[in-house]
Amino acid sequence: MRTLLLLLVILVSASTASAQKKREIIPRDTITGKYAYSKMSDTIPNTKEELRAKLDKWIKQNYNPQESKYTTIAVDGDTYTIHDREALPGKARKFVEYNLTVDLKEKRYRYKLTDLEYAAVGKYPLEDKMATDERDDFEAMHAILTGVLKSLDAAMVSEW
Repeated sequence: MRTLLLLLVILVSASTASAQKKREIIPRDTITGKYAYSKMSDTIPNTKEELRAKLDKWIKQNYNPQESKYTTIAVDGDTYTIHDREALPGKARKFVEYNLTVDLKEKRYRYKLTDLEYAAVGKYPLEDKMATDERDDFEAMHAILTGVLKSLDAAMVSEW
């Protein structure tokens, strides 16, 4: 009986550790513990207005609220907030939703990609136990989200 109980404890521990490793693909905010990406740029030679023009151009190239009911863009002073939904490649009816906030300062910008939600049959915060436990879903979400952020970084530091 003790052997069976010990084996059960080991199996439960292994499955919990496995689920944790799946989620380590996407970084967590050190304060909230929620999944999030964030970055403060190095000092760049652009004024705040030049950065605003670059960000406006990037948003127009990548987001269109008229074409998608999931896309919204809000601007409050030097803070831009974009909400969007991206389909996981090769996954029928699986999506990741997010909020991307970009703050502008003279010669710098900062972004935070937060409020990650997994949408399939229902819609759940990515931290929720009802969200996916499939590693390939996490990998696909990470690829999509890092692609968005790399595109943003490239646009903000480009010479165009």
